[in-house]
Amino acid sequence: MSAEPLTESLPEPPTGASAGFADNWSYLKTELGWLERMLMVAVARQKKETKEIDRVAQSRADRVTSHWWQGVISLDGKICYDEYRQPPATTAMTAPRLGYQQQLEGRIRATEARGIPLGLPMLCDRLQLSLFEKQVVLLAIAPEVNRRYARLYRFLQGEESAVSDLPTVNLALQLLCRNDQEWRAGRSRLLDDAPLLKLGLLERHPRHTDTLLNQSLRLAAPLVNFLLDEQPQPEALDRLLKPAGIESFLTLSRPQTQWDALVLPESLTEQLRSLCDLASAAAVSPKASPPIAVLAGPSGTGKTLAAGAIAHALGQPLATVDLAQVNPSDFSLLLQEIETVRPPLLLVKSAQLWLRRSAAIAPSDVARLLSRRQKDGTLTLFSLPHAEAIALPWQRQLRPVLSFAMPDAAQRLQLWQQTELFPQSSSIDWEALAKQLVIPGSEIVAIAQTARQLQFAQDAPLAQHLQRAIALRGHSLSIPLRPRSRGRKVRKEP
Repeated sequence: MSAEPLTESLPEPPTGASAGFADNWSYLKTELGWLERMLMVAVARQKKETKEIDRVAQSRADRVTSHWWQGVISLDGKICYDEYRQPPATTAMTAPRLGYQQQLEGRIRATEARGIPLGLPMLCDRLQLSLFEKQVVLLAIAPEVNRRYARLYRFLQGEESAVSDLPTVNLALQLLCRNDQEWRAGRSRLLDDAPLLKLGLLERHPRHTDTLLNQSLRLAAPLVNFLLDEQPQPEALDRLLKPAGIESFLTLSRPQTQWDALVLPESLTEQLRSLCDLASAAAVSPKASPPIAVLAGPSGTGKTLAAGAIAHALGQPLATVDLAQVNPSDFSLLLQEIETVRPPLLLVKSAQLWLRRSAAIAPSDVARLLSRRQKDGTLTLFSLPHAEAIALPWQRQLRPVLSFAMPDAAQRLQLWQQTELFPQSSSIDWEALAKQLVIPGSEIVAIAQTARQLQFAQDAPLAQHLQRAIALRGHSLSIPLRPRSRGRKVRKEP
């Protein structure tokens, strides 16, 4: 069978990525519609080839050897290739295919922004699956939705799949790979150490009794149920990606932090933007290695918030782990999880536990992880209180080192102004409060949240709630109030 990806001839989704999808099923039907059109074109090509072969073949042996003699005998007067992997497509042919995927991705992100969960995109984000792997999942789930896909697979695979409704490795490679390079890369994503197979989400049958190309691809039942769920939830995916009895160390999220939400010196914000630009360049160019950055500064100075802003700017999920919350005996399991999940953006808190001289982990293990992540084009951020805690060999390798300092009075005022408390009360002297209460930004947020909770529980002036919240957080300060103007009656706060 002579087959190749046919996405360049497929219709594009409706104009306007902002439309999004109504639900997970609407999205899945769109993906399966693409798959069915590709399969129907492949069926038409195979029928045409079969008809041409039958015109020339004199025996069963001629039909079996048709892949060889078709390259010698021209059936339609045109030059033919003697194998299914065609030469690389030209730029002009592949551009519409990229446009289709970009528009589809735009609709997916627009849907997620409206809070509608989509199963397959969620899986692809978590495991950082390639387009080939995503399409393999579609091939494998299609027979679970409609039997006509099984009949199409049987026809395309001929005698190779007489009793199976499932696609084979060979069919997946034929349909989804355009050249030898893509064929080799695709095959590597169907080996035992690939994420989908390593986590037991994709299975090959029969194992060890047939060639790899002739093995069928089947999705694990729990993954099928997740992908077909009306509202697939991240918690359900967490359970799928966490083998029984194995703790998950990574916390994945999609921060919505904008650059203007960061209360940092302008020079530091520009460094963070530059870091983001370098990560973007590394994602599209194999020659550019992403940096391994260090965010150094006291707790609560905005390091995690800055990582969230980078994730939002890159349009990528943020994977976070706090080494202080991980038993050193589990560090090897953590490394394994990071290598399996391959998060595009990783924030390692309390990183001094890995980078100091007395670290409870071999530097070579950390170096191997970082090397693989750089090769994958993924960004790693190390967060710690003091850059001086980093051992000298690591200081030469980790760049850039971004310093986060305690906010000054002007920055603290800006942080107070970002809370829900401001400007509810005109009696509070917010500027004086910012000067007198020297605390990091995370503590300002925590005090504001506590005061807000007290407001809901009891009707009293805001200054009173704020005073109690400050005391509950372990600080001693009398709320500074604005002086009342003489001869002017001041309305009592509700």
